[in-house]
Amino acid sequence: MTPLSRVFCRCLSIWVFALGCGGALSSPGGEGDPGKYSGLLDDHGDTPATATLLPASSGTFGGTLENSMDRDIFAFQSEARHYYRFHCTFPEPLVGWGLEHIDVNGERLEWVHAWISSGQSLFFKTHTAQTTYLKMFAVHEELSGSYNCVLEDVGQDDHGEWLATATPWLPGTQATGVLELRTDMDMFSRSLSHGAFHRVTCTSLDPAMPCLVKVLGPTGVASGEPAGTASFNATHDGTYRVEVTSAYWQIPIIRSAYTLQFETLGLDDHGDAREYATPLTPSSVPFTGQLSGGMDRDVFSFTTQVGHIYRFMCELLPGQSLGPTLFLTNATGQMVEASYSATNQASRVAVEAAAVAEYFVEVSSSPSYVGPYSCRFDDLGFDDHGNTLAAATAVQVPTLLTGHLETRLDVDVFSFPVHAGHSYSFVAAAAPGRAGVMRLKNAQGTVLQNLSNQSNFLAPQDSVYFLEVSVESFREAGTYSIQARDLGLDDHGNTPETATSLAPGQTLSGECPVSSDVDVFVFTMEANALYRVSCIDCNPTLQSPAGALRTLHTGQGSTRSYYLDAHVTAPVYVFTSADSYQLTLEYLGTDDHGDRVGDATPISHPVSLPAVLDSTYDVDVFSVSLFAGWPHRVRANAGFTTVVRVLAPDGTELPRSFEGNFTPTSSGVHHILVRPETASMSFSYGPYSLLLD
Repeated sequence: MTPLSRVFCRCLSIWVFALGCGGALSSPGGEGDPGKYSGLLDDHGDTPATATLLPASSGTFGGTLENSMDRDIFAFQSEARHYYRFHCTFPEPLVGWGLEHIDVNGERLEWVHAWISSGQSLFFKTHTAQTTYLKMFAVHEELSGSYNCVLEDVGQDDHGEWLATATPWLPGTQATGVLELRTDMDMFSRSLSHGAFHRVTCTSLDPAMPCLVKVLGPTGVASGEPAGTASFNATHDGTYRVEVTSAYWQIPIIRSAYTLQFETLGLDDHGDAREYATPLTPSSVPFTGQLSGGMDRDVFSFTTQVGHIYRFMCELLPGQSLGPTLFLTNATGQMVEASYSATNQASRVAVEAAAVAEYFVEVSSSPSYVGPYSCRFDDLGFDDHGNTLAAATAVQVPTLLTGHLETRLDVDVFSFPVHAGHSYSFVAAAAPGRAGVMRLKNAQGTVLQNLSNQSNFLAPQDSVYFLEVSVESFREAGTYSIQARDLGLDDHGNTPETATSLAPGQTLSGECPVSSDVDVFVFTMEANALYRVSCIDCNPTLQSPAGALRTLHTGQGSTRSYYLDAHVTAPVYVFTSADSYQLTLEYLGTDDHGDRVGDATPISHPVSLPAVLDSTYDVDVFSVSLFAGWPHRVRANAGFTTVVRVLAPDGTELPRSFEGNFTPTSSGVHHILVRPETASMSFSYGPYSLLLD
């Protein structure tokens, strides 16, 4: 059909197009319906069930795609392990068709699209003698017309792809083969005994077409990704599979010949699997082994006695900063412990046996290490301390707690009586292998406190407590030493009701051995009195039921001081929780002038009066009788900035000029208030002179 006639047919109705233009009409019956095309008969069936049967190697055959919806299916009897070529062409310049190798259900197995008029070949392999189906169809939406095809038997695969069809490779022989297609894989099988290292090398006769090889053991473990050379360790007796593949997937057909070379690199000193493990008995004499890179695993086995602790320990590898990697498993293959090698520390795993059982230890290292190792297997006997509260070792405090955490899972438990109100301390010795985790528990097993290497606690009542010692995560097990002490009763009360009295001029010392301990002291402040509370190695807090206190906080070195300007008579409570401290209360005298209007100092007019502001919170109040309309001036001269206010008899503040001039608006008792300027950061206070004229 010419392009002009195709355009013309588009302008006609569907029926005219089908009958008059040589096209075809799709029926409601779908792809497999015999009535699919109206006016024309389909030359080849559209499903595997209606496929046209071809000879296995038919030469050239043809067909017609009646329209772009047509599918032509062919079938032929293929042979086992044969390669076939399916190729079709359309008259130029038509392009855009597809070739598929499909199964009996019409599902695609392999395919290729042709976008050039000379076509592209579909290559495929059939693994068994069977009926094979091929499909020819249009990819381009307007492609239709006659085509020519060829089906060619390329030949039989020289080696199978599965273990059942693998070619046996006998010792002392050279394996050869040809990779017929890019998807071809040739498999060889070789029977090997465990305990040796081997290498297989694939050499292509065409250097431009290298081949790749991979070896799989009886357990399915592979030598790695396919490469020109595959090195592996024969860990088990059995059949080993050698797979040969192409390195060039972009080339559809290669026909590349190759040879395989098999070499034995050496014997393995210890088995790599549990069934070939080297049995061990405890001994103080080290033993040695040899690792041959990352593929080597040396496996050892041992049988335990009930309650005994066993340790497998290896020294640093020669020339390395780490020991070998160790995995300890039980008889079912479950991981019990693995070594977490630290720099310049030996590797070790251990287990405490609850029953007679068999265990396995696997020794390995990094892929780059090839060389010897030295290990030792010890029976450490019974655990020195019980692992549970019921099996705890009973002690009396004070005492030195010593023990050995034989494994990373070991727990040592101690029980001891405590007395109400007593403080207790636990200090772990700073040495390698010391206790990493200490937990304080009650008789019910509840964790009361997680203790650090130096911790204290306060017992609220008489009871029996338990100290649980275990290994910190990712740390090594080892010997520990913990000093336990009874610090006695609390030296000072913890509440205002039980506070210790503090008198002026008195210095008291105290300790708060645990973080929950708070020492409380009390003294009575007198109105208009000045005090100083000082503490060495503590930072006390002052509180009073009378409300906020007027204090000035100062400090130098390890001493903290609070200056207190009392405006009422009331108790003051001093709180501290320092580890060890000394607390002192000093009486500094009485405030020279009252801080409130009710406590004002009477003065007359005129006056020049020396006074002192005792703290940044101090306010000196004076009272004086003045007449309305008479101008005055008031100032407070000092070496620091002061604030002066004048209050009228009704309590309102009178305005003052910068020089301090003011004029009363009513006659009567006025009040003058003097205080330090606190807006600046100087917070200065001290003596001053009050001038009123």
